[in-house]
Amino acid sequence: MAAAAFTQTLILKGTANGRVIHCPQTVSDVATEFAIAPDGNGFVQMPGDQAYALVDMIVVTGGTDTNFQDIFVNGLQSGLRVANKANLNTSNFRQFQSAPVVFKPGSLLRFKQAA
Repeated sequence: MAAAAFTQTLILKGTANGRVIHCPQTVSDVATEFAIAPDGNGFVQMPGDQAYALVDMIVVTGGTDTNFQDIFVNGLQSGLRVANKANLNTSNFRQFQSAPVVFKPGSLLRFKQAA
């Protein structure tokens, strides 16, 4: 199939003060490629003031060639896998709403496409 780029938004919430950050990304739908932030970076850097939890991930449409994304933290694969279809904007119950994942202050997050 022909790759169909899509967008997603990460919703991060500070564990200490509840600060909410929205991180939009463009996803190429090509296996082994990383999602890209609006500033052109292939990573999202967590602020250094506190730990942040990924409380939601909203995928719009999803791709045709990839179904998953692997989360890398500080350059290392975390073992966490995102199911794109489970996080569609039309879904009532997305993956991280029920099971948020917390990242240390200053962490660099990358989302790598997988078939």
